[in-house]
Amino acid sequence: MVGSVVRPSLLRGSTVRHYAAAAAAQACASATPEIKVLTNKVTVATCDSNSPVAQVSIVFRAGSRNETHDTQGTAHYLRICAGLSTSNASAFAITRNIQQLGGNLVTTQDRETIAYTLQITRNNLVEALKYLESAATKQVFKPWEVSDELPRLKYELATLPDTAVVIDLLHKAAFRNSGLGNSLFCSPHQVGKINSETLQHFVNSWCTAPRCAVVGTGVALSELAALGSNLTIGSGDNANEKAKYSGGEVRNETGAPLTQVALAVEGVSLKSDKDVLACAVLQRASGCGPRVKWGSTVSPLNKQVASAAGSELFGVSTFNASYSDSGLFGVVLCSPPNVAGSLTKAAAKWLKSLNVLESDVARGKNILKTEVLDAADNSTSLLESLQQQALLKGQITSPTALVNAIDKVTAADIKAVADKLAKGNLSLAATGNLKTIPYVDELK
Repeated sequence: MVGSVVRPSLLRGSTVRHYAAAAAAQACASATPEIKVLTNKVTVATCDSNSPVAQVSIVFRAGSRNETHDTQGTAHYLRICAGLSTSNASAFAITRNIQQLGGNLVTTQDRETIAYTLQITRNNLVEALKYLESAATKQVFKPWEVSDELPRLKYELATLPDTAVVIDLLHKAAFRNSGLGNSLFCSPHQVGKINSETLQHFVNSWCTAPRCAVVGTGVALSELAALGSNLTIGSGDNANEKAKYSGGEVRNETGAPLTQVALAVEGVSLKSDKDVLACAVLQRASGCGPRVKWGSTVSPLNKQVASAAGSELFGVSTFNASYSDSGLFGVVLCSPPNVAGSLTKAAAKWLKSLNVLESDVARGKNILKTEVLDAADNSTSLLESLQQQALLKGQITSPTALVNAIDKVTAADIKAVADKLAKGNLSLAATGNLKTIPYVDELK
């Protein structure tokens, strides 16, 4: 068993632990985030922690928000087509060579970005970077290879969790049929309709140098700068369609045994660091589920919703998403259909008041600081943070500086943000058995 192999021996004394602590301290001491904008307008950023495993991402500010009504699903297609044949390497060559070097190529996507990430040991990094560059910037989208990915696309759509579906529908209800309202996933009626020309046009329009960042962990800034300088990509910089929060509702009636509901108001954008931190603290103070496995929570949100649930089991958590020019703040809940309506009304009532005590604020700040520092110890989470900061904000804030900024958030800052959120128009998304779910105009 793996557990018995990696379990430390009782005979290993404190000397070993001291050496381990010294090695960790040495690694952390050099882990200072760095960022630079190259002459071709590509942004490079890194946090060189002296890790034996390097991660390098080529990230573009190109996501589902950049699709048009007729090309919805293009970003989803682009993600699943990562690693297919390019102008200088076949799909087999990319896969075979990265595997032989012991590496891994991962592609992730959200509403604003798409990231191609190479994970590999540092001694093999230089040789593998050419395959990362090829997969991210030299796609040719051969029609027969694109069509071969349809079974995978259909499988992803058929296995989406209900929570992912309801949050996706919430964005559609809030922002409607454009920009941030576009789904992360290809609509069923678009399956098979996105062709090679559509994909190539999307890449040429949105995957350009001013909208690109080369980000890494466990790698020197000079290596990333060399990669970023040699990228063969366009120089255009198309502007995103400005997000417009409208509010509304989307209902998806299914035969599922549980009902999923998401309620939200317009949140804060990444433009204001102070409001973003205050909103993040408010989310943790309000309740993000139990902090102990199989335990319960005494958060303000849970208390108010529990009174409407009676003896029925339910799940509830706050939801917070900040984008470059808008955001969402709300509640996601799951329950049996017979109590889902009363829980939705209770959650809406709480969302329109957003009252938290100073003790809740202190708890929320502690939770957020712990999450920030814990994410800094996880190379994947750290890389994701660097990607978003470099690409969407153009600057990097270290975990220590972020924790210090959280400490400066006051109860007055939280109240100001909460009052602003509580005045917003509601958006509602629901999926499952909706027999008791009220319409959004009944919640005002």
